[in-house]
Amino acid sequence: MKLFKSVILTFLFIFIATICNTCITYNNEQINIVNGLQPIDIRSPGFFWLLQPWKEGKLATIDGRGRFAEISFVGTNRMRITPLVNFPRMQLDRRLNTWPEAGLIVAQTADRMHHLAAIDDNITKSHIPMLTWQHIIPAPVLVNHHEKLISYMYVPRNNSSEQSKLFIYNYKEDRIVFENPDNFSITFSISMNDQYILAQKRSFNESTNRMERRRVFYDWRTTESNENDLTNELRRIQINLNLRTFFNNNLHKRYLFGNSEIFNERVMVTWDEDFSNIKTIPLSYLAPEGKRFRDFVTSSNGNWATTLIWGYRGLYNEDFHKRAFFHLDARYPNGISMPIITDDYEEFQSEYSAFVNHPIHGMCFAQEWRKNGRLYLRLYKMSDVLAEIDKQM
Repeated sequence: MKLFKSVILTFLFIFIATICNTCITYNNEQINIVNGLQPIDIRSPGFFWLLQPWKEGKLATIDGRGRFAEISFVGTNRMRITPLVNFPRMQLDRRLNTWPEAGLIVAQTADRMHHLAAIDDNITKSHIPMLTWQHIIPAPVLVNHHEKLISYMYVPRNNSSEQSKLFIYNYKEDRIVFENPDNFSITFSISMNDQYILAQKRSFNESTNRMERRRVFYDWRTTESNENDLTNELRRIQINLNLRTFFNNNLHKRYLFGNSEIFNERVMVTWDEDFSNIKTIPLSYLAPEGKRFRDFVTSSNGNWATTLIWGYRGLYNEDFHKRAFFHLDARYPNGISMPIITDDYEEFQSEYSAFVNHPIHGMCFAQEWRKNGRLYLRLYKMSDVLAEIDKQM
């Protein structure tokens, strides 16, 4: 009888919390009941900063001593922060790049120094390939993880007469294996395969007196630029890309996200295995009225994506965002589901969050979360998102 009463009270408590859109504590987990989603807030045992994809069931981060570290999970409601290497032990910029397949992590400090750690190869390196304040430094690109090649780029600021600079660095041999030729105008975006880099090429059009940009497949070994159906479509829609590991792209599933100047909105571009049958899908039909999407974070298997929606206003006209989740599958029109939007507002900042395959909860989205002056790791279970999609369909 006591057990029966306990069960009834537990369900009643959860039901009331759901109606009130409040927060409950169950089995030492704080669970916020919103829109059918139940984000799990795990109290962090220590400081961590930024989250990026890492090995199966783990996340890469920076710990309180400025070291590259990983977050792993213990049971359903605990986490562990473990330094991967005693490096670089510095105050780092808000830039963290990982390539899980290569066991590679790279960050940068304000003095323009790159800090690289190849965890699987037991290699660390801090260096400044080029000391300059006349250039912007985009995110590095892993050129070939089998050959241990990574690229560093330096792009001239607006109205600068300086040329772009490219260095391809072999981190196993600790040497620069390639520097760009003269009059170089290539900026790398992401490695498409072992031969080609998706890149942007700048050229000056004398007839229009304007600098023009187009997307190309670049072979750094031959310095040749090639075009295909995909690059032609990217040029046609005048897309702006911001790509890194599972950020605005999943090359295994052959799609990417970007802002199209032609459509004046966020679009999704898909292609077939041979870079043919290109489709451009404007995404405004998925956004709430008057709202727009920001950058997308995708899961390693390509089945999930999330973005912040901007356009919400607070009582004092503050800018607020809400988070939306999408399931990418052929059963939906255009291969992408309707958004499942959370109730919690978020402040905008450069996205350093990631999907992770939790050993118990399955695929989850993980982000830093602060409340009451304390640091948490917030998890959204994609099984809950899928249940909401099925319910709404």
